[in-house]
Amino acid sequence: MTESVALPWELQYDAAGFVAIPETDDPAAAEAWVQECLERYGLWHESAPEAADQVAATARMMLDAARTGGARLWFAPPGIYSDVLVSIAVESSAGRPSTEELFDGVASSTAVDVTPLRTETHGAGYLVRWGVTIEDPEGPESEARGSLFVEHWTVLLNDGTWTILIDVLGTTLPVFAQLEEYLPQLIVGITVPRVPAA
Repeated sequence: MTESVALPWELQYDAAGFVAIPETDDPAAAEAWVQECLERYGLWHESAPEAADQVAATARMMLDAARTGGARLWFAPPGIYSDVLVSIAVESSAGRPSTEELFDGVASSTAVDVTPLRTETHGAGYLVRWGVTIEDPEGPESEARGSLFVEHWTVLLNDGTWTILIDVLGTTLPVFAQLEEYLPQLIVGITVPRVPAA
């Protein structure tokens, strides 16, 4: 099943793999969405309190990440826990460096992996994969506090008129292998206006 997000540009995505993160200041609406996420995972506090608490905490974290002006999706494929956040933004390419210039800069950086991309719909660009280790805020209060490895992907595409930026981050590393299968379809699901707004 394919669903869409209403923006100045359009996005269609596979609802089996992604959950749209709403923008809401209404606590009741936010809590209702959290409950929908628990139902998606087939979790209830009465039967699986720890797993339900984990998913509910992740859903609330996703709500906190929602911002106006772009699409925010939770990559939540069936049958596996995920905390992978996908942010998508589209803007006019006017005044921005060319994709080639940006790619030159990234290629000389310390990124783990840089893959050039060429699409039929959105021009050329690249996918950069890297990761950082951060202190785990949930770890024990001691010098031996644990750390988390955060995987970070960036997709940048430029067709000369529009620049598309897809930012992905999360700590559930096995999920990223599945995300790579969904990524081409997600890119194709982005529909940009014919002419940038003046």
